[in-house]
Amino acid sequence: MINLALAAHLFWCLVAWNHAAPTEARRDDLSLIAQDIASTDATFEEAETLVAICKHESECRTKAVGDGGLSRGAFQVRGKDASAKAALSAMRWSMRACKDLSLYAGFGRCGGDPATLASLVDPTLPRR
Repeated sequence: MINLALAAHLFWCLVAWNHAAPTEARRDDLSLIAQDIASTDATFEEAETLVAICKHESECRTKAVGDGGLSRGAFQVRGKDASAKAALSAMRWSMRACKDLSLYAGFGRCGGDPATLASLVDPTLPRR
């Protein structure tokens, strides 16, 4: 079930980070991302982190492909499922194992470039 209040909050965060008045198609894309996140069991903080990851990884483009075709979707998740649920699972795994997003960021180990990790959770920082 989608938490409508959370979806609305996330949508406006996504629009604000878009840096320009979004087209109707772009608003639809951002709305789908917000609904996808709000349909998970993410806490408010996890949901906001997923928004930041989305911004960092793909500029919130649902059809994004990266890492030579290995990472897909707005959250650049590897595997067949590129949903917010899959991204949340990867994020939680990294946080449990490392207490940060090192594994999500693809470092392959805990720790890594602090600037990269910081830019992953704060979309106002330059992408590393």
